[in-house]
Amino acid sequence: MQKLTLYFLRTVGVVLLLVGLVAAYYGPLEIFVFYLFSEGGRFYYDGFGMGSFWFADLVVQNIGYYVIAALFIPIGIGHVKLRRWALSLTQLCLWFWLGVGILLFGNLILLIPSVFKLELNRDVLLFQSVAVGVSSFLILVLLPILAIGFYKSEKVKTVFEARDPNRYWTEKYPLPLLALLLLYAVMIVAMHITIFFQGLFPMFGQIIFGRPAAYVIALCILILGILIYGTVGLKKWAWWGSLVYILLLTISTILSFSRYSFYDIILMMNLPAYEMGFIDKMILIHDYRLVGLLAIPLLVTLGLIIYSKRYFVKV
Repeated sequence: MQKLTLYFLRTVGVVLLLVGLVAAYYGPLEIFVFYLFSEGGRFYYDGFGMGSFWFADLVVQNIGYYVIAALFIPIGIGHVKLRRWALSLTQLCLWFWLGVGILLFGNLILLIPSVFKLELNRDVLLFQSVAVGVSSFLILVLLPILAIGFYKSEKVKTVFEARDPNRYWTEKYPLPLLALLLLYAVMIVAMHITIFFQGLFPMFGQIIFGRPAAYVIALCILILGILIYGTVGLKKWAWWGSLVYILLLTISTILSFSRYSFYDIILMMNLPAYEMGFIDKMILIHDYRLVGLLAIPLLVTLGLIIYSKRYFVKV
């Protein structure tokens, strides 16, 4: 049984490594797509550029390639070599996958009323909805649950420990704090991304854009970096600072995004006519409110901060 587990883990490692290498290849390659949509390119349309919706989407896609490469390549190597740090990081990533999966699946459920307002054949609509729902549940929820159970099993732990006697900081550092640091890193990336969406930022009931928002976003990123430094060192000031910071950000997000639908925010952005024509056809998400997608991760982060106070007591 141990040999079978060993071969399976190394196979997973090879797959992860290959996927990571492909992502590392496509990351810089896909940057060339910006030329295709820019003036003189074959897909150019009037208004494409910094501040347009598709430009921001391309940025998100490219960041996605680099994130996949940054995660999959080292974790893949860790699986092939069976390093214990790879086990810890894999468990962390699987918990993150499950959390994101539950969040996305829950928001898909919220779209059901809008789906049945579409002027389509009811039987076809029902079949497609069930197919999407089942496949989403399998990929977003069930698969990470099964993977977490596998990687938490004693047989997997034994295989890693038998081939790597070292104990790394990823094992010594509490998992809730690792999750908190991961969420902070995700927030930093997300805030950089908002700059490409015209600096969209929630400001206690309002949505602000442009240069005023850029100042706030830059300050938020700077504060997060300082909080990460303090959290790694288990500084008490970092715990209090994190509590206040995330609490204010959560309140601001709820107050702002609960007031406006997705389409309301799109209208505020004054996008190019070509993009508005495309978005006008996406009636399924016109009335969708982003508060459910953005506030819940912040509430989870707040819960992790409160839970993690026990780790700061002795410092």
